Amino acid sequence: MNNPSEYCPVASCMEEIGSKWKPIILYRVSMGINRFSTLLKNIEGINKQMLSKQLKELEKSEILERKMFAEIPPRVEYSITAKGKTLMPVVQAMKKWGQKPNEKPSGKKPDTKGDQQLPLFG
Repeated sequence: MNNPSEYCPVASCMEEIGSKWKPIILYRVSMGINRFSTLLKNIEGINKQMLSKQLKELEKSEILERKMFAEIPPRVEYSITAKGKTLMPVVQAMKKWGQKPNEKPSGKKPDTKGDQQLPLFG
């Protein structure tokens, strides 16, 4: 994607958080669930290897910060960086959308008279 005319901002965002798990991890960390074992327990369906991989990628992208405490046993906590905080409106929009009750189709065709196509992106 070296050609500027081929640049896609959505693709750029997806490169950073475009996996099944990354938005979920960001949401959980934003809720204060910031330790590996707690994340593992609170994210249904993820395994240790995948959680570890996703956390490392988020850290490499400077979206999450990993802080290790010199304690016995060792303690590691994750926090959202300033860059990661800029993604939180996206994660919150996903949360809001996911909270909407599933609308059942009424079986009637929608009235399309006067409908206008609204732009999705400004």
